[in-house]
Amino acid sequence: KAVRRNIQMVFQDPYTSLNPRMTVGDIIGEPYEIHPEVAPKGSRRRKVQELLDVVGLNPEYINRYPHQFSGGQRQRI
Repeated sequence: KAVRRNIQMVFQDPYTSLNPRMTVGDIIGEPYEIHPEVAPKGSRRRKVQELLDVVGLNPEYINRYPHQFSGGQRQRI
């Protein structure tokens, strides 16, 4: 039961699961807010940019909103 507190549902439809009022950087960086020990506040932006690069998205897209991406790009976010 202790493990259940650390599990969260991730919905697969990228059109409804991404908050349109948050930038991609905020969406990807949200887990770092919840678990600051993984990435201290000063390194979060760099970590988010690295993750964007890993999934094949330009790190410069960090300030874009979900509606500015194609469906395939949203799936990678």
